[in-house]
Amino acid sequence: MIRLFSISALCFAALTGCATTEKLTGKVSFGGSDTPMQQVIKAQPSILKNQNSMSVRQVFNRVENPTAAQIAVIDSNLLDDSVNAIRTDYIFKRVENTWKLQETKKTYQCRRGNSREFQTQLCS
Repeated sequence: MIRLFSISALCFAALTGCATTEKLTGKVSFGGSDTPMQQVIKAQPSILKNQNSMSVRQVFNRVENPTAAQIAVIDSNLLDDSVNAIRTDYIFKRVENTWKLQETKKTYQCRRGNSREFQTQLCS
């Protein structure tokens, strides 16, 4: 009986921690504006559909009160003979408590050649 009570208490504590984390993620939105990730998903909704072939990485300039963010979306497993992956970088700045998209960069990883680095030129 004690074992059952202990397991129940542990599960309850774990679920309570998840609810707290969910509440914290909404605080990045500053004044009701869309977060950088929400803006990227609106601009590139295929992120939600192609989860097996996409990688998404979000980085803020600091943990508390961030003023800049970068989101990198890498789309791989493309049906293209020359392009292995396409990386799209979204650069955001917080201006007057609103996240504003400053720049979008698109780079390509070619299938041919020795380099596996991303480049700005189209692959041949």
